[in-house]
Amino acid sequence: MADADPDVQASAVVRTDGLVMASALPKDADEGLIAAMSAALLNIGNRAVSELDRGELDKVIVSGTKGDTILRGVGSEAVLSAITKAGANMGLVLVEMQRTAQKISDVLRSM
Repeated sequence: MADADPDVQASAVVRTDGLVMASALPKDADEGLIAAMSAALLNIGNRAVSELDRGELDKVIVSGTKGDTILRGVGSEAVLSAITKAGANMGLVLVEMQRTAQKISDVLRSM
């Protein structure tokens, strides 16, 4: 996904237990740390929408001054994480993430 959208600087598909399934991360990135944080943030998001009776979690967005981290569940087994640069076209990134998540979900179901 990082190659498909120039606003996305890094991306990963992580199991909900925090293990990396696939990634396109910079060489200096700590893959394990990104995976663990992605899984934890998605779990917290799921808990929040459940406790607040907001339906099912769609996405989690953590925004910083240098860009955003966006997480989207892929079925009940995985998390798609994208790290964007500051000023990224959020609409385009979200559409690409939705498409990518669907493709990943299809692959996981066929296994």
